[in-house]
Amino acid sequence: MAEILATYSDNILRKNGLKLPQAQFEAQLEKVVKLFSHLTDKDIFIESFKNFMAKRLLSEKSESIDYEKCIVTKLKVNCGRTVTDSIEGMMNDLELAKEQAKRYQEHRTARGHDDPIDFDIKILTTSYWPTYKSFELSVPAEVKSCMDSFSTFYTSQPQNHHRELKWNFAMGTAIVSARLPGAGKPYDLVVSTYQMCVLYLFNFQSEMTLAEICEHMGFDEETAKKNM
Repeated sequence: MAEILATYSDNILRKNGLKLPQAQFEAQLEKVVKLFSHLTDKDIFIESFKNFMAKRLLSEKSESIDYEKCIVTKLKVNCGRTVTDSIEGMMNDLELAKEQAKRYQEHRTARGHDDPIDFDIKILTTSYWPTYKSFELSVPAEVKSCMDSFSTFYTSQPQNHHRELKWNFAMGTAIVSARLPGAGKPYDLVVSTYQMCVLYLFNFQSEMTLAEICEHMGFDEETAKKNM
């Protein structure tokens, strides 16, 4: 029941989920919280809710951050702050990430530097977010250039001297301009960061085996198949 309720809440809060008039959104969220109050396995709901919420926030597919804050406030009233601390931490991370991205862009502009591609990064606090399996990727040179530039900027800030910056590509996305044989125009493909790196390999080779892709990417076979 807990997982079903968490899935339903995701359907309410996700873009293109339940098509409801604005006035009905809060009423639906109130019903979710009332049902939650009767659950015996509240921890399962919170864990599932947190995973769904992380995906919505990182992929920017939340219907409204105000609705997200609304349900978290209702859950906090119902079950206490200790349960919702990490969820609130995720939302705070994203607010801070926007400020960080703005400062980085101002830093680049002030020095007359432009990144070779449009590059967006979110600094997240590990303890707040679900754990995602990630790999050390051999990323395209254009992406590596942006990563190195941001790392230099981030570590140069005094408040970050005691922090360790680790790259996690598991929830990343990219827009890749693909020029396909026989096509008269390029197509923009919305893909995961892993898929972007796989596609990049085919700039240099027209055919590759699964084993070769695993070797180049540092993937296990299961991950390679998921991203093909």
